[in-house]
Amino acid sequence: MRDSSYSAPLDEALFLLDHIVEWRGLFARPEFSHGDADLARAALTEGARFAETIIAPLNPIGDEQGCRLEQGRVRLAPEFVAAYKDFTAAGWPGLDMPELMGGQDLPLSVQVAFAEMINGACAAFGMVVVTLRAGGRLLCEHAEPQLVELIVPRLVSGEWSATICITEAHAGSDVGRLRTRAVRRDDGRYELSGTKIFISYGDHDLTGQIIHLVLARTPDAPAGTAGISLFAVPARNLEDGGSNGVSVSRLEKKMGLKASPTCVLDLDRAVGWRIGPELQGLKCMFTMVNLMRLDVAVQGVALAHAATAKALKYAAERPQGGPAEHAPVNIGQHADVRRMLLIMQSRTGALRAMVFEAARQLDLSRAAETEPERRAARMLAEFLLPVCKTCAAEGAFEIASLAVQVFGGHGYIADAGVEQYVRDSRIMAIYEGTSGIQSLDLLTRKVLKDGGARYRLFTAAVQQDLRRCEGYPDCRDLLAPLREVLQRLESCTSWLQGRATVAPRDVEAAATDFLQLVGLTAGAWMWLRMAAAAASGSDADRQRRHLARFFMQWLLPQAGVHESRILQGSALIDNTT
Repeated sequence: MRDSSYSAPLDEALFLLDHIVEWRGLFARPEFSHGDADLARAALTEGARFAETIIAPLNPIGDEQGCRLEQGRVRLAPEFVAAYKDFTAAGWPGLDMPELMGGQDLPLSVQVAFAEMINGACAAFGMVVVTLRAGGRLLCEHAEPQLVELIVPRLVSGEWSATICITEAHAGSDVGRLRTRAVRRDDGRYELSGTKIFISYGDHDLTGQIIHLVLARTPDAPAGTAGISLFAVPARNLEDGGSNGVSVSRLEKKMGLKASPTCVLDLDRAVGWRIGPELQGLKCMFTMVNLMRLDVAVQGVALAHAATAKALKYAAERPQGGPAEHAPVNIGQHADVRRMLLIMQSRTGALRAMVFEAARQLDLSRAAETEPERRAARMLAEFLLPVCKTCAAEGAFEIASLAVQVFGGHGYIADAGVEQYVRDSRIMAIYEGTSGIQSLDLLTRKVLKDGGARYRLFTAAVQQDLRRCEGYPDCRDLLAPLREVLQRLESCTSWLQGRATVAPRDVEAAATDFLQLVGLTAGAWMWLRMAAAAASGSDADRQRRHLARFFMQWLLPQAGVHESRILQGSALIDNTT
């Protein structure tokens, strides 16, 4: 029988909300004063129970049964339909959505904590929530008020769902080459025709209506990304519920996330509304970029935690090895197993804290007292998000693989419930912008552009905490490693700034290692802050301080490898002789 057990990281989330996010201060600000930390704590406690008891049992069911295409419609396992009804009845889709639209409008930081628990319990179920929330946010930002009032409350309630329709088979990530056409009608609406691929939850039986957010070209639009507009296209007519020219031509068979239906959608004169100005579709869609990057980062942390929790439990219970004259010891006592477990725990803890910090900055970009403060928070979040997305996505896959290694042969068997995490996590470094795209975005747009203002906000924040923690006895052995990696980062950044105009290929070649170097720096920064807050004598705080030292002394030396690769430039990559 497949193991569906799941242990939600409620205590770790509350620790970060108390000490990293400082959520009581957030709730003191006018934008969030309608709530309070005690109310949010109660909600997350119930969310942990919901994830463990209602959502977690779906994980093996969804992986084994997947979903199916029957007479043009996608059907999920009945258990998914029942769980979604419970999910929406409890009001979970609207946790951080606007109150005017029926949501609770809690800080994004609280939503992140809840989302980790849902995705850790069953990432395939969590996928429908990602696009639902992102669609609602996009419409609130760019759609006409009448369209917002028509659609968003139904998304917030979960009565309707949404998709993001960007990719086309011939174009892939090269969005400027898309061919889907949108022709204006006399009534002001548009008829869209074309084919979109890789559409998560492109069709399903969880909701009665699906709103597809589609990038397309109007007649005579210029080539490239400058010619793209954005449209909201209902899957079914709002008037009679009949077909609106949207059909599923294929349901993809995938490596993982098998219960999340990934569809090829054909649009045949499907009627929809334009969102935002004509030819500004990609700009409008970028409203969702920060939210989607954060959501994928949360997914990565969620699977990393789930895999780590299972490995820790197994290592504490599995007897094997030790002196022949004695009973076998638990494998968690073996040095190599302990090494793997510490890597998993320290990486997961750093990634979770990075994601919470990015969410905190997004909350402050809305709730800080002055516009300069809000702008600085937004810029720091923009710097952190590609790092969070990439490091958490790749970390989830690597940590899940280590979990399989801890289990040994039993981990390779489906019954243990860890090999699924390897398969489910692999897509996370691909969708919503591959790791390479995130790396180029970080280096070219967030560091080399605008004089590196976002980068300077990041390094200033790290320096501020280094100074603050000088008086903490438990942090003394953490300061020097963080200062050293920050200096490596500064040296690499200066070198790349000098190469940007004279040898741009060196910048391109360095992007991936540069992002990883930033990720290590940010992870060390987070562990310094967590160690400073873990001041009690509790077992949990002692473990946090130990993981902080392990990260600094065992994982942080990898920074030297990334530095060396960055300074090599592109010669070794491009020279084939």
